[in-house]
Amino acid sequence: MKQLERDIIGMSGGKCTFTYTWRDLAIYAVGIGAKEDELVYQYENGLKPFPSFGLVPYWGTFNINPPRPIPMPVNKTLNLDDKGSFHMAHKLVVHKPLDVNGAVLTFEDVITDVYDRNGKGIVIRSDLTAYDENGEKVFTNIGDTIYGAYEAPGKPAFPKGDVEIPDRAPDFVKADFVAENQHLLYRLSGDTNTIHVDAEVAKKEGFPKPIMQGLCSFGYACRLAIQGLFPDAPERFKSIEAQLRNPLLPGTNVELVAWKVEDGKAVFRLVNTDKGAIILEKGLIEWN
Repeated sequence: MKQLERDIIGMSGGKCTFTYTWRDLAIYAVGIGAKEDELVYQYENGLKPFPSFGLVPYWGTFNINPPRPIPMPVNKTLNLDDKGSFHMAHKLVVHKPLDVNGAVLTFEDVITDVYDRNGKGIVIRSDLTAYDENGEKVFTNIGDTIYGAYEAPGKPAFPKGDVEIPDRAPDFVKADFVAENQHLLYRLSGDTNTIHVDAEVAKKEGFPKPIMQGLCSFGYACRLAIQGLFPDAPERFKSIEAQLRNPLLPGTNVELVAWKVEDGKAVFRLVNTDKGAIILEKGLIEWN
């Protein structure tokens, strides 16, 4: 294995701005599968933002300045060997509700930790926090990306999560369908990675067709959790996190399976019910 020989902690993708309007919020809602009975997230008259819209800048190319031709989280700027690399876990924290009228946010994506996985690669963690024009935090993304070609001797081991799924029946199950064109709809929010649109690129990576965006799966989980836990009250949302386990193909039936573990807290899985595969594992959502 290759050794990560340089100290990358503290490296930044640079200061950027992210601009959005109510239209971007509505397009995002469609991208994560919002239906006709969820009009409150799509109609400008009384519109409510999905809190998971805060995920968009992490893999985004639209409405970001300086412009990005392709999605470019800070770990992608390191020119590392990306063989065996993938986005393995993510957490979104919303510090204040998104402005439904739109805003210009300032963010910076910074590498905060590097972990060694004892011969199974390294994990690079970055923190992307967005601020409004008053300098107040709006949301924070914490992303973990594994690089299987490297080791990092002397770095701490990757911490085990403390999310445990109860050994009992779930408190609720929410079923949904990921449409055949869902990857194309979600792409309109800015994740323009070619594996999500170009069949030849997807085939070279071993997939029969373009795959869904991982953070779209997060958006589905967030939407379904809100439906089951605090319907039509997205302003109560605090945070969501999960491990990304398996890619999802468009045209798939999914279920969010959730267990309430205390007031304002539930753990969940997002499952591909066509194949029985887990899409998101060790999920945790918190709300007020």
